[in-house]
Amino acid sequence: MNERVRPPRELEPLLDRLKEEGVFETKQKGMMFGAGLGRWLHERGQELPELEKRGEGIRIEYFRSVDDDGFIDVLAVTEADALGVLANDRTDERIELFERYAYLGLSHLDVALEGGVRSPLEVLVELVEQAREGGVPGDLPGLDDVEGVIFG
Repeated sequence: MNERVRPPRELEPLLDRLKEEGVFETKQKGMMFGAGLGRWLHERGQELPELEKRGEGIRIEYFRSVDDDGFIDVLAVTEADALGVLANDRTDERIELFERYAYLGLSHLDVALEGGVRSPLEVLVELVEQAREGGVPGDLPGLDDVEGVIFG
């Protein structure tokens, strides 16, 4: 059983940057934001990418200690449309799905930051505003307390 959540290898520098610049307190928080953004993008018709290379793993305990593992479970239930995905023997499946949503969202964020004209925080706030204003039924999952997620 996988006890680590692994960010996409090519986006680890983005997560490091977001942490260094104080946008997110931890890489784990950056992945949470990325997964929420990825879920929103997926609802807008973007495909979930396959992960080819995974980076350094974050122990699942970090997600459990702040109750973020519940978000991982909710993503899996909404994707599978069945509670059976919550079985203990399907933990790896839930983690992989979360990683794919995070990859989609972080990839989108990485593209939005290209050129370095705007600060990462400015881009994140813009993405949250777009999600709240536009076109998708319901709120962007996991962003009920955006200030708490961004500022720790």
